[in-house]
Amino acid sequence: MIRYLFIAAGVLCALTVAASSQEQPAQEKPAQEQPTIRTSVPLVLVPVTVTDKKGNSIDGLKVEDFVLADDSVRQNVRLDTSDTVLAPVSLVVAVQCSGISAAVLAKINRVGGMIQPLISGDRGRTAVVAFDDEVRTFQDFTSDSTKIRVAFEKIQGRVIHAGRMIDAVDESVRMLATRPENSRRILLILSESRDRGSKSKLAPTIELAQRASVTVYPATYSVYATPWTAKPEDNPSMPGGPDYLGGLIDLVRLGKTNTADAFARATGGRHFSFETFKGLEETITRAGEEIHSQYLLSFVPQDSKNQGFHRLDVAVPSHPDAVVRARPGYWAQ
Repeated sequence: MIRYLFIAAGVLCALTVAASSQEQPAQEKPAQEQPTIRTSVPLVLVPVTVTDKKGNSIDGLKVEDFVLADDSVRQNVRLDTSDTVLAPVSLVVAVQCSGISAAVLAKINRVGGMIQPLISGDRGRTAVVAFDDEVRTFQDFTSDSTKIRVAFEKIQGRVIHAGRMIDAVDESVRMLATRPENSRRILLILSESRDRGSKSKLAPTIELAQRASVTVYPATYSVYATPWTAKPEDNPSMPGGPDYLGGLIDLVRLGKTNTADAFARATGGRHFSFETFKGLEETITRAGEEIHSQYLLSFVPQDSKNQGFHRLDVAVPSHPDAVVRARPGYWAQ
């Protein structure tokens, strides 16, 4: 069950003063003269994962266990258990479908039916996109598990090497930005760990994800290891025979930025990895368990001269050995 914690930082005022008297109705003030003051400040949502060193969730934490600081300023914490504040999941699954990933794609085609029950949930919505040399939408946001499963089954590769992960994240974030602000916006990436030929740049795309409050969960694989775990029919030959030159180029590419890791760290997500079909199933299960066992913190930002990036720090002093993971910050609007 998801825990929802709310941090009240700053003051929200809703003051209505009305003067009335049953004994002297002639002195009653007109309704239009009654002073009403209301201010509305947007909440910052901060999903927080708390585990032990073995990765097991730590349950039962109370509001007093959390310490959250916004730009080093500690916030006052308040717990709200109202069911009316449940935040549904808005999820985009981005799948790399380049030819070099054919052996993995044969596994991914079979797990679409797991997404809605394990990750997005009954109240959530899921969209499915795929990327190689371009980003294509296979399914817009839906809660229909059958449509999600069919979208996964339809994903096929067209080119051998292209895998524009950064472009796919950019497009996925823009899709998630259209979802309700009170929803938890999540991007699950099933791909290699490094980008192949995106036009978008990493740093601006990370900022875009942070501004849209999107948490990125990459689940990555090696295109060299997974063919050894695949059935022969799931590991077709590439057009033109073995691509020895491409393999040499990729050896050089291994030293470049781990794009998936960068997205996970910058948004408070978690980087998973898998090689086998069973490993993929376990990855989806673990991602769902984490998302649905998080503590959801929120707070109202105080007035600040900082109109840029605000650094967030979350700690659980009552459990000094706990591993706490949350989004590193947010951008002032």
